[in-house]
Amino acid sequence: MAYVNALNSRSADGLIEVGGVKDEKWSRNEAEQILADKGGRGWKIKDVQVEHDMGPDTGSARLMAEDNAGKPMRDTFTVTREKGAWHLAVFTQQPAESGKESASTDKPSS
Repeated sequence: MAYVNALNSRSADGLIEVGGVKDEKWSRNEAEQILADKGGRGWKIKDVQVEHDMGPDTGSARLMAEDNAGKPMRDTFTVTREKGAWHLAVFTQQPAESGKESASTDKPSS
């Protein structure tokens, strides 16, 4: 899996590619944060389950891996197909497109 390879090789370029995002300052910064947390630990994939539970071009992937020290990692990602290529939603800090408002994550006040 390209995500695990990018983590093991500490490749920001690899994370950006697997995430299907533009190579910009925000994505570089987030890739570096992901690599600081999970990079270079010799992850070995133990199990991957992909389900097309949200339609033909969107689904979910569950990853179970273990690092060199035996520490487990479990992650669940949304997967999307764009122009024939599958991408993992690993980036959470993507800015809203120009002219579009982002959805508020604030809890409504009562």
